[in-house]
Amino acid sequence: MIESVSRRAFSSSSGTYNVRASELARERKLNIFNVTVVFLDDTQQLFQIEKKAKGSVLLEQVFQNLELVEKDYFGLQFTENGLPPNATNTELTRWLDSGKSVKKQVGVNPHFWLAVRFYPPEPSRLAEEYTRYLLCLQLRKLLLDGRMIAPKNTALLLASFTVQAELGDYNATEHQNNYLSELCLLPKQSPEDERRIKELHKLHKGQSPADAEANFLEHAKRLDCYGVESHPAKDYNGKDILIGVTSIGIVVFQNNIRVNTFSWSKIVKISFKKKQFFIQLKREASESYDTVLGFNMRSSRASKALWRCSVERHGFFRLRAPRRKAFLGAWGALAGVTAPAVIRTETQALEDAKRSRSINRSFVRRSSSRNRDKSSGASPGVVSSARGSRVTGHDEPPPREAWGDELHNNEDDSDGGFLERVFRVPLTYVDDSESESVTERAEEDPAEGVVCVRLYPGTDGRYGFNVRGGGGGAAVLVSRVMPRTRAHLQEGDQVISINGTDVEEMTHEQVVQTIRNTKGVLTLMVKPNAVYEPEVCVEEPAVCFVPLGAGTFEGDLQQSMLLLGDGLASGAALRQYDALLRRAADRPATAARLPANLARNRYRDIAPYDSSRVILKNGPNGDYINASYINMEIANSDLVLTYIATQGPLASTVGDFWQMVWESESSLVVMLTVLAERGRAKCHQYWPKVGTALKATNSLTVVTNSEQNLGHYTQREMSLKDSNGASRDVTQLQYTAWPDHGVPDDHQQFISFVRLCSQLRNHRAGEIYKHIYIYNYTL
Repeated sequence: MIESVSRRAFSSSSGTYNVRASELARERKLNIFNVTVVFLDDTQQLFQIEKKAKGSVLLEQVFQNLELVEKDYFGLQFTENGLPPNATNTELTRWLDSGKSVKKQVGVNPHFWLAVRFYPPEPSRLAEEYTRYLLCLQLRKLLLDGRMIAPKNTALLLASFTVQAELGDYNATEHQNNYLSELCLLPKQSPEDERRIKELHKLHKGQSPADAEANFLEHAKRLDCYGVESHPAKDYNGKDILIGVTSIGIVVFQNNIRVNTFSWSKIVKISFKKKQFFIQLKREASESYDTVLGFNMRSSRASKALWRCSVERHGFFRLRAPRRKAFLGAWGALAGVTAPAVIRTETQALEDAKRSRSINRSFVRRSSSRNRDKSSGASPGVVSSARGSRVTGHDEPPPREAWGDELHNNEDDSDGGFLERVFRVPLTYVDDSESESVTERAEEDPAEGVVCVRLYPGTDGRYGFNVRGGGGGAAVLVSRVMPRTRAHLQEGDQVISINGTDVEEMTHEQVVQTIRNTKGVLTLMVKPNAVYEPEVCVEEPAVCFVPLGAGTFEGDLQQSMLLLGDGLASGAALRQYDALLRRAADRPATAARLPANLARNRYRDIAPYDSSRVILKNGPNGDYINASYINMEIANSDLVLTYIATQGPLASTVGDFWQMVWESESSLVVMLTVLAERGRAKCHQYWPKVGTALKATNSLTVVTNSEQNLGHYTQREMSLKDSNGASRDVTQLQYTAWPDHGVPDDHQQFISFVRLCSQLRNHRAGEIYKHIYIYNYTL
């Protein structure tokens, strides 16, 4: 009775739920794949993913575990033999493909290593201190295992920054003579190395860990092998070489020396076929043919790997946004020749990091000790092998100011007291020291993309950034943001106005002075990341080094050499060189850009200024030649040496060249290039063979009287005659051991060559009223 009633009552809204089946599904063993990931601080953690999961799933888990914001620069590596990536198994190392199944890629060795995949060309642009820290860890690994080579002095300097980041300021009481012996800083670390690192460590007093790491990256990025993923190959002569791919293009190394660079802007196409890899270069203005360079790889698999690596890096660094795949047809897809998809670009990564970067993030730095257990008590920054506490906050005393009162009152050299005397003259930046400035970002104008930024000065009265540009229509850009500053500015931000005053008509000096004269809040209208061109940085710091005991050295040359040595040891000389202008914005090169003269320039980006170019009086093709006067004033004397710098003559400009030699009354030609290098013409042979004559112009004839091959240079004696019977002797010195985009291998040979040039100059100084020497150069 009850059953029948219940059925009639609930027939219109009946339902069932199989509890037993759900319980069985809950208890059923999950289809899980266990993966071990080793992090850059040598700790590791186990991750669980589904067996059919793609690489993107694992990557996202790892990045979330690390709370990594700028994740696009990183990837996961695995090796075919399951061993950690190192210098001996580079060909067995692979990157995890985010679009393919993890299990199918790694097989039975589910071990991965976190690594930097795309090295930022300007590490200072990274928004996160944690990202820069991980980049430092990666570079240290590469330097230690030999995958990255650095000159001895640079390696010691980098090691000293590592010590400063991990141990803080040098303290004579805490840091005894052997305090570096427990740290693994160099591949073959010797007591002499540790002594030199100790001296450099003293110079870094006052640098916080973040500052030390920023300086580490600033020097590391200048190494030829920075950010290079190398692939073994052979050239057309069968010699072993390494082909590397970087953010700027494709580079070639031989015996750990970079012998050639092919920038992306000069590459038309890259391709591979079986074991061969090809680079097609863009035609130069003087060329009527295509240049295709071929390299032999060790296998077809290696050739394809290099091709994929090149495509991925070009896409990441050169594209603003990923391009859609072109339809190649069924045959292209079946052949497996489709280019790898570019999922993300550096432009997108920088934009995302700027929007989502964390503030005041804390984390524990690792130790560089050889034995973690042995040194864990001395290094509170060591992370345990249990990855559970990977990122923790920790209280540490604020770093001492590098140039504070303590330094002035302490003259003990063992504690770095001599620094005040060494760096007596500061850099002339807008803001050249660490700043604690506070920033407020106000409302943003979405139509113009302009942001109002209010900066409060730090305790030193500075705002924590530098600017470049201004004057001549050049935009005013943020060129540098000081480490550890809280100023919410990015390198490349364009400054529109300062305290309500438009900067469009201001010169650079006026912009700097306006910022310096501001008291209290500095209000900027900024267009974020309007442009960023690190290669044309126009900061020109006036650096002066006054080393300890400089007064004991006599003579300008000795003091100059001493100052230069200090600058090279600290890296300041390189920073000063990098800050030099590539070209003067207020000096036009109109003549070189005229249509009639374009074909007479060997390179499009090397042109003489109108104000200093050589003007031919009776040139066979007009008054233009790609050559410039250079005046060198000798200090403490009235002597001014006058030179002419000119390109290697083209076949069409040989007459112009010899006309310039005749009109300038020059008797010495110094040639710093060969005629051809690696299949590319560098200079036309503008002189005849011994015993023959060359009709250079209608009125000038060149005769080569003798030629001596002296190993690293060749000396030729020539006669230059005009149609009126006048004659002049000309000596040509051709240095043949200077590689393109490099420096001479044997410095002693080059010094002897320079001395020979000086002897000839002094010998002929009394004979020639106006001494002008002509240099053929290629860049």
